[in-house]
Amino acid sequence: MNGKATFPAFPVNGWQVGAVEDMNGVVIQFGYSTSPYAPGGSTFDSQFFSLTPEKVKSLIYDLQKSLHQYEDKVA
Repeated sequence: MNGKATFPAFPVNGWQVGAVEDMNGVVIQFGYSTSPYAPGGSTFDSQFFSLTPEKVKSLIYDLQKSLHQYEDKVA
């Protein structure tokens, strides 16, 4: 996602995360807003997404890497 192209991104305003024994992993649901600028924007909850332990570790790694890249640019 290093390109210069602009695309719509919905701001996340919360999430639910939990381990689910019957699903062999972790589920996550995001709360998001349709408007990053207007305080009266509609908010929604996504569907629940199921992740294997390996996918959770990969997501954490990718998030940390992206965060460090962002912090390096604004520092």
